[in-house]
Amino acid sequence: MAACEAVFGARPPLRANSAHRDILWLGPDEWLVLSQAVLDPTRFQGLHAALVDVTSSRVEIEVAGADAEDVLSKAATLDFGLLAFPVGACAQTNVARTQGIIRRTAPDRFVIYVRTSFARYLQAWLGDARA
Repeated sequence: MAACEAVFGARPPLRANSAHRDILWLGPDEWLVLSQAVLDPTRFQGLHAALVDVTSSRVEIEVAGADAEDVLSKAATLDFGLLAFPVGACAQTNVARTQGIIRRTAPDRFVIYVRTSFARYLQAWLGDARA
């Protein structure tokens, strides 16, 4: 944890389905770090850790506005109400028949991290759901 804090400026969250700054909890021993920094993997040398660059594997799609919860409820089977999915929450789930990571960044704003190859499909699907 200290090495992560030294490299990324924050410790990873330890609570399931939460985010701390730009570090998202994906599993008990797995996090997604959203960073523009060029990282030196030798900073983790000697630790029981793996650092994998997945930069080009995902695209961010924003769903925002008064109807954001309703649109996402059509795409995924999670409760997106503010009490059940508060600001800072994140979850890996099926999104409109593809896999994604959904993060709530504001009361009326979500970001979906989806595989690059599914981005155009999901954008079109969400646009249709919104309409």
